[in-house]
Amino acid sequence: EASPSAEAVTPVPGSVVVNQPAKSWASLFHNSKPSVSTPMAYVETKYVPPAVSPVVPEKQVDVKEGPVPVSEDPVAIKIAELLENVKLIHKPVSLQPRGLINKGNWCYINATLQALVACPPMYHLMKSIPMFSKTQRPCTSTPMIDSFVRLMNEFTNMPVPPKAKQALSDKIARDIRPGAAFEPTYIYRLLTVIKSSLSEKGRQEDAEEYLGFILNGLHEEMLILKKLLSPHSEISNGPETQLVNEEEEQEEQGEGSEDEWEQVGPRNKSSVTRQADFVQTPITDIFGGHIRSVVYQQSSKESATLQPFFTLQLDIQSDRIRTVQDALESLVARESVQGYTTKTKQEVEISRRVTLEELPPVLVLHLKRFVYEKTGGCQKLIKNIEYPVDLEISKELLSPGVKSKIFKGQRTYRLFAVVYHHGNSATGGHYTTDVFQIGLNGWLRIDDQAVKVITQHQVVKPSAERTAYLLYYRRVDLL
Repeated sequence: EASPSAEAVTPVPGSVVVNQPAKSWASLFHNSKPSVSTPMAYVETKYVPPAVSPVVPEKQVDVKEGPVPVSEDPVAIKIAELLENVKLIHKPVSLQPRGLINKGNWCYINATLQALVACPPMYHLMKSIPMFSKTQRPCTSTPMIDSFVRLMNEFTNMPVPPKAKQALSDKIARDIRPGAAFEPTYIYRLLTVIKSSLSEKGRQEDAEEYLGFILNGLHEEMLILKKLLSPHSEISNGPETQLVNEEEEQEEQGEGSEDEWEQVGPRNKSSVTRQADFVQTPITDIFGGHIRSVVYQQSSKESATLQPFFTLQLDIQSDRIRTVQDALESLVARESVQGYTTKTKQEVEISRRVTLEELPPVLVLHLKRFVYEKTGGCQKLIKNIEYPVDLEISKELLSPGVKSKIFKGQRTYRLFAVVYHHGNSATGGHYTTDVFQIGLNGWLRIDDQAVKVITQHQVVKPSAERTAYLLYYRRVDLL
């Protein structure tokens, strides 16, 4: 769907990436040049969409170029107070499905939007924020929040059939009538309104990077609103979100940007733990988890760093990794760090292990299908990775200090959306999404404008034409 180029894009700053330079959650808002550190899933130039549902043109609304400061936004304080007191609602809502018109390079955005509409706490959060008219609010400091409030209001409730009719679910499924498809141009326009590097010419379009752009952007706007309520407090942007290498860790320890404390763990082992100042928003309350990265060095105390994530990136390159569970176990496996020397140039043995410290209500897993080969450039891993509808995060994946505190319901998840990348190439393809629809008590496959009912088996079975790229799970204790 987009012009392929050999250039790779920047990794999502809301993700956990091992052994890569650290970036802050704000880094998506800087027009930095793309790095070549994380290959992405691309979309191609030629794609003919399938048969579509009825089309309704979008109402034209003028959008000012760029946001204004909160001091110039007449309703910013109202939204800030609302967000400060908002209670997240996890109850699923039955919405009439609607396809999204794609006249350009937008399948990676459309696929992501459908997954977020299917995410109950995200839907309820945006529905709790009022929509303001141009007369009420001639300018805005929160273009991203505004756009997602508007998006969620495009969807209307669809009655959930009574239990007596569940036996007729097949007939109900056949009779489903999607609403009119629409083109969310106000969402596409955000790329230029916020001046994201995603909008630069020649950039590749990637669904995982775009999800990071959305979650980081909403989080940033909410942080700025939070400052209105406590203007004199220093609100951090959040800690570095990617694991840093050991030399960088030592340099950062002298900067005083992070809290540091000594922690006594199981068997009276002590470790020095660092965590940057971190302020929560409703977005981090939905998608934000924490990992613990521990560095082990002979004759030294363990050094641990706590870092947040929005998407958990799973390496699937090894031949041994065939399932999501394999990938999670590989993530937490202890690894040796080669070539590390002390200040006296003496080589020392260092190892590192990552564990899950805090699990979010909505866990997004990124299957890293795009890798750099020494000879062939960026390649796509076509291999099938099995993923369950019900996913249990085993205690072995958790940090020692939280194993006994997180009961089974808080570490068991249910799948509610899958974003697929189609095609065998790293330089071409297409995105679609499967979402769970509570009104059907079943699944929908959404391909831009096209919406159709599918079975759960079709969601998890391997396919030659598409591969799962992003897996969206909800915690079962909140269902």
